[in-house]
Amino acid sequence: MKQAAAEQLTPSDHFVEINGLRLHYVQWDSEARERTILLLHGGAANTHWWDAVAPQLTAHGRVIALDFRGHGRSQWERPAHYGPPAYVDDVRKFIEQIGSPVVLVGHSMGGAVAQWTASLYPQLIAALVIIDAPHGSPPLWRRLMWRWRRRARGGGRPELDSAAAIVGRFRLVPPQTYLSRAAIERLAIDCAEQLPNGKWAFRFDPETRAWRRMVGSSLSRPKLRLITAPTLILRGADSTLISPHAMRAMQRRIRGSIVGEIPRAFHHVPLDNPDETAASIAMLIETLAPRRN
Repeated sequence: MKQAAAEQLTPSDHFVEINGLRLHYVQWDSEARERTILLLHGGAANTHWWDAVAPQLTAHGRVIALDFRGHGRSQWERPAHYGPPAYVDDVRKFIEQIGSPVVLVGHSMGGAVAQWTASLYPQLIAALVIIDAPHGSPPLWRRLMWRWRRRARGGGRPELDSAAAIVGRFRLVPPQTYLSRAAIERLAIDCAEQLPNGKWAFRFDPETRAWRRMVGSSLSRPKLRLITAPTLILRGADSTLISPHAMRAMQRRIRGSIVGEIPRAFHHVPLDNPDETAASIAMLIETLAPRRN
């Protein structure tokens, strides 16, 4: 199924309480209920990164995209304790609630969280897809995270006067993309909300950036050799953050894993080329043995 046809499917919004926080997720129902495909977005992103990918996967099972705590429509945490341990525990408990094992797909930060989850809780994972995500802290990632921390020092999230101001302020990080300007503008509005006072603000907690001080620590390097699920490692063919060498190094550490490149894609692979992203995920799912209920 290609993107245009798949977009006719209407997802539903849901909320669930995990670790005392109200987390939001979007579900695309499917007649193929034997599997659940769980999609994890990157830092400062949200479920909308999967809007064009998820409907194309419904032939293979129920598809769910989760907003991490502090992101999208999920609740903010106070005091803030964002970081890999919290995200991983949220994902673990979410999977246990919806039923496991799942096909776990993570992009960027979500890919790092997926690596951790698969290494610590292999019994919950039927298959793993890692998309343009780091293992450890390569120099480009460290510089990117340093910039994010600097931007977080300004305190609370800015309130803007209009939707047009949101569009003007919105930036992908990193900025390279094959999205059209019109698509970027739609994404910007999807990433924002109008407040009761009439102002507009982005739907993520600025405090989520604080966890990036942990990049480079032992917590940023999951034990890939503990991953036992069938694993696909993808990078955008034009990505500047994950090199072919880094992808191959990750492959050597995950037993039996396979790698691939998504053409016409920078770092934001699900946005730049959703059709090829969905096709690659589907290819891995089709190699799995049918589940027995």
